[in-house]
Amino acid sequence: MKLTRRQFIASLGTIAGNSLIPIDSSSEIFGAWPVLREWNFNEFHKYSDWVRNIYKFKRDGTGKQKGAKIDRVMIDDEMNLLNNPDFLQNGNAQLGSDDLGLLKAMCHCGSFPELLFLYYNYRRGLPAVVSQIKMKKGGDIRYSYGNHPVGSVDSVSFNGNFRGFLSASMEGGENGFNFVSGNFRTAPDLEATDSVPISINQSSLVPGTMCYNANGHCLVVGDIDSSGEIHFLDSHPDHSITFNQTLSAIPFVKSAELGVSGLSRCYDGFRVMRFAKMQGGKAVHFTNQEMLEFGYSIEQYKLMAELNENGSIEINGEKVSDYPGIVRASLRTGIESPVKFLESSVLEFSEMLEERAEFVRQAWNDVLQNGVITFPNDSSEENIYQANGRWEVWSSPSSDVDRKNKYSYFTQRLKSMLENFGNSQICDYSGFSSRKALAEFLIKRKEELFLEKGIVYENSSGKSFRLALSDIESRLFDMSFDPNHPPELRWGAPENSEERQGMKLFKTPLRTGESLDALTAYNLEKGLRYYPVRQATPTSLNLEANPKTPPFELFNKVLASYLAP
Repeated sequence: MKLTRRQFIASLGTIAGNSLIPIDSSSEIFGAWPVLREWNFNEFHKYSDWVRNIYKFKRDGTGKQKGAKIDRVMIDDEMNLLNNPDFLQNGNAQLGSDDLGLLKAMCHCGSFPELLFLYYNYRRGLPAVVSQIKMKKGGDIRYSYGNHPVGSVDSVSFNGNFRGFLSASMEGGENGFNFVSGNFRTAPDLEATDSVPISINQSSLVPGTMCYNANGHCLVVGDIDSSGEIHFLDSHPDHSITFNQTLSAIPFVKSAELGVSGLSRCYDGFRVMRFAKMQGGKAVHFTNQEMLEFGYSIEQYKLMAELNENGSIEINGEKVSDYPGIVRASLRTGIESPVKFLESSVLEFSEMLEERAEFVRQAWNDVLQNGVITFPNDSSEENIYQANGRWEVWSSPSSDVDRKNKYSYFTQRLKSMLENFGNSQICDYSGFSSRKALAEFLIKRKEELFLEKGIVYENSSGKSFRLALSDIESRLFDMSFDPNHPPELRWGAPENSEERQGMKLFKTPLRTGESLDALTAYNLEKGLRYYPVRQATPTSLNLEANPKTPPFELFNKVLASYLAP
């Protein structure tokens, strides 16, 4: 007798080591996909291995693999281990091109962790639940207060296929909600949320876990090196997925003052996706108690509260004074070479700027083809960092903040290594007889690398220019985030420079109805380029309302203080 698909699944039963679960073949429940197994600790680490492999090929793969969006990642047999029958084991078939196209269309930083997770759940045949989130107060759920679950969509009782489940759970259908970073902005003591905070240790914080920056950004852990440094996968409004972000992307956890605000604001930092189980003919979230096995904890907030009170704390024999320091010291398994750290950081910084070069090119083409883009000024609903439509896609204030922070991060990390010169438990100082000798070498090596690496861009009159990293460093706070500006202003070309000759200029239309000449807008946006983090407040072009100076000093000046005997 030929078995139906459901009878075949039921006949699989429980297979040791494969976390398969028996399914009642008499049940009428089918859902968005067949459920073949359950979440457990082994499955948690299998998911981690899957994400780590994607990161590996994003970082070290071909040009196509580095530039692959989520649909291309999933059809690449090297990147996607679930296309390997030995890794997939018993599982569900690959999605069709239309469904993969929907994944890509939905992909941005806030949805990226959930989309990866749902795809894995589907292919491995695991139950899944996505919460519907509402706020207590606030104009934008990405920055609001009191975000909490009010309902859910579960894969088991859902009447439809994977595509329908995605649409219902991520876009809300008739209910009108939309899965964004605010879905992760939930207090750690709530039940039925989509994620929970975790302990900062090698067992819990693994590839596949995520990091939520309360300024409205989400990242997925791709790998962790022996120094404890985190390497992230990161998605963007244009649906691209990049791989050069590190702990520079989350310089602090600002919601950690337990004594002041309680648990309600402790929602940022590292989190793990909340798993689901079969219960009563549907999929339901694991409880907080059940998530303890996977690292659920408020430890990171307690550590930050202690750090904020005392100025620093000691972790694994290392004195740390910021959140990235807590993470690195907690995860460190080996010592770090300052020179190797400099070289790898400069390479990552360079690749982030190469990504920017392609993005600026595409943004300018969009303006040429479709016209200027409205600047979201003086609005309680949007700002330059979080908006809608073309501004969200083609402006770069958020990613430019990340690039500047990357530069500042490796500068400050090397400063810390110089401060701790001689502590061989943390760093490898072999080959350098003094702090001064190391500082001299680091400055010299950085100058070599900054001349060697760079980008090439084409200005608005069609002429190509090469900018070394040293050129970009000198104009780090002059590079415009405004997509209405020509490429030469996006790259901060100085006045009267050859780059600006023949510059094509468009007026920038404002949300409030006025418009500004390109250079006027560029000059008024100067203070906005000085912000060190994304802002949740309305964006003003009033010069007095924004910072007057850059938030940090450049590399050579910082390290020069160590050149004295």
